[in-house]
Amino acid sequence: LEAELQLDRLKPKLSRRILLLHGHHSSWHGTLVVAPEAPPLCRNLTAYLRDEADFKDKLSPVALSLSLALPQGGPGLVLYGDTLVQAQVGGARLSWG
Repeated sequence: LEAELQLDRLKPKLSRRILLLHGHHSSWHGTLVVAPEAPPLCRNLTAYLRDEADFKDKLSPVALSLSLALPQGGPGLVLYGDTLVQAQVGGARLSWG
């Protein structure tokens, strides 16, 4: 599966408040290998909130999105699952597996 994580996705790229620790970007792209004989896959990414002096909007929620897609040229399969998952938390740790 091709995976894409977007942090603070409702803001323009230059004004995003959350960045990944590795690379200081607001998005991550990667490939997740899913196979019947493979063990479960877990990926942890550490993100941080930029200094409050660097942005004005301190009240709106931070929206995260994770999209999964089949690689181009793969079999004609359809992914099925929740299309929207929303939660409001004080401190957040995002991981999937």
